[in-house]
Amino acid sequence: KLHDKHRIFEKNIKSKFLKTRCEKSSSLTRTILSAEHNDAVTGVTLKMAFDSSPIWGVADLSETKSERFTSPESLDMVHRLRRESSAVLVGRGTVERDDCSLSVRRVELLEGQKQPTRVVLDPSLKILEGDYSVLRDGFETLIYHLQSEGQGVDDVTTLDLGDSVKLVGVKESVPRINNSNRHLSPELVLKDLSSRGLDHIMVEGGPATARAFLDAGAVDRAILVRAPVEFQVPVPAGINVETLLKAGLEMIGTTEMG
Repeated sequence: KLHDKHRIFEKNIKSKFLKTRCEKSSSLTRTILSAEHNDAVTGVTLKMAFDSSPIWGVADLSETKSERFTSPESLDMVHRLRRESSAVLVGRGTVERDDCSLSVRRVELLEGQKQPTRVVLDPSLKILEGDYSVLRDGFETLIYHLQSEGQGVDDVTTLDLGDSVKLVGVKESVPRINNSNRHLSPELVLKDLSSRGLDHIMVEGGPATARAFLDAGAVDRAILVRAPVEFQVPVPAGINVETLLKAGLEMIGTTEMG
């Protein structure tokens, strides 16, 4: 039987980040590989799954519908990691492609624990044009978008999103040219999340969102899952070991699940 291979990276203690954060990273690593709970972990954890192709594919364009390609054991690990997180963050494309709930389902929540807050990065609020689970299942969701000077929430939507979905406008830090390259700053998003008491953020993708957080040096640890499958028409992630090293991360170990 073939197994998923997990590579675990953590922020190099010689970097600008505090050593204590790295020690907390190690405690999280032990947690996700077991059934233990540890609420002392903070910072940003990146989790991504890839096929075994040389270009690190994240999806197969030959498939008409996105399907899970990792083992049940790896999926259980993802839900344990969500349980350890105060928020689970993705880009709009991940919601559009998978209609994901981003909730904890395969493991039990702790007594009195609520589902992690879902965070969607959507500069233009195009997600509101669809009917997705994160907009209607009643769990707390924050949608970050770019807010022009003088623009309020009432200017961008007339939809009744209910009490569980909140739109958060973030001002652009760099002027745009011809309305192109609309990106949200990971630093500003994390700052706002911290002000809401959300201090352990799990980034689940997609690849563009993952690269943005890596490029910003905002990732404290990364768990990369390589499945023993190779897509027919893989979508390249644009992420590899060199990308992680440039982000100040170093591989501390590997394990197999499945």
